[in-house]
Amino acid sequence: MSSAHVVVDPYEVPGTYAYHRLARTRPGWRWWRPLLVGVVACALYVVLLAVGGVLVAVAALASGPGGLDALAGLDVLDLGDPLAFAVGMLTIIAMLPAVVVATWLLGARPTGLLASVTGRVRWGWALRCLVLAAVLALVVQGVDLALAAAQGSPWQPRVHDTTWVLLGLVLLLVPAQCVAEEVVFRGYLVQTLGAWVRHPAVAIVLPVPLFVAGHTYVGLAMVDTAVWALAMGWLVWRTGGLEAAAAAHVVNNLVVFALGAVDLADLDLVDIGPDALAVSTASTLAYVGVVEVLVRRGAVASARVVTAPAPPSAAAPHGAPGGPACHVPDAVGRGVRPDVARSASPPP
Repeated sequence: MSSAHVVVDPYEVPGTYAYHRLARTRPGWRWWRPLLVGVVACALYVVLLAVGGVLVAVAALASGPGGLDALAGLDVLDLGDPLAFAVGMLTIIAMLPAVVVATWLLGARPTGLLASVTGRVRWGWALRCLVLAAVLALVVQGVDLALAAAQGSPWQPRVHDTTWVLLGLVLLLVPAQCVAEEVVFRGYLVQTLGAWVRHPAVAIVLPVPLFVAGHTYVGLAMVDTAVWALAMGWLVWRTGGLEAAAAAHVVNNLVVFALGAVDLADLDLVDIGPDALAVSTASTLAYVGVVEVLVRRGAVASARVVTAPAPPSAAAPHGAPGGPACHVPDAVGRGVRPDVARSASPPP
């Protein structure tokens, strides 16, 4: 059975909150506050891109006479080019500080509620999910390798002049890129919609088209991306945080880009066939299923329970070495000890 994370905090609104409702823990919440967070995040993102653009231009000038020409002719969609890969990843990664800072300024408290119902990243849980996602990825790639060998077309990795540079950039940048996308699409957007609508389906489903539109896919590849986004949205709500979705995202992208660096995957691919869609969907559902089993076993908190601090007990009568325990009568005259009394509100 899944569990809840209980906190006693005078600076949060008492109640029980699933992940998508965490924006409402902030006192004085108003319907427009998530929109304001988004506006500030967009402004910060534009500033970061502008500063990054200036730094790249300066670096291009310092590299020599042809530096600016090379930069002007850069194809940012050519992920096999280390420079284009770095620029593309950093453009996505810039969303992470923009959203985190905007949330810190105007969003829920603590800012770590973007990560999970505990108000922080649950590193132990994230590591378990990483291991699980890696094992499933190894199984899938192992089956693919075996099938390719059986069909007479075994894998033939190729090492180019840029392979090692590209692999280094993959290890350095891809985890941050995946986390940035999760914070935006399964963090900020889910909590924004959840602050307005109680039912989690709205918060899970509505960000999916935006996530799909952020990729250059067509046909069945768009279907695959939508299925994956729905599954990850479900996991975020079910596990009370981003760790499970981020782990799956990181492992998937590391595998794809690492294989692409040695010509075992087409990084320019924009569509897939029915067989690839079936394998991808099956592996995604397998991951969701195992995580669900862990959640049912109480491996992770899926909700945040906020209670108000207990009222201070009444002082003992003057001159008495220890007065009788103070009781607060309830509606029918029975005593309620103030040290166990709690303010409560209906679950949002």
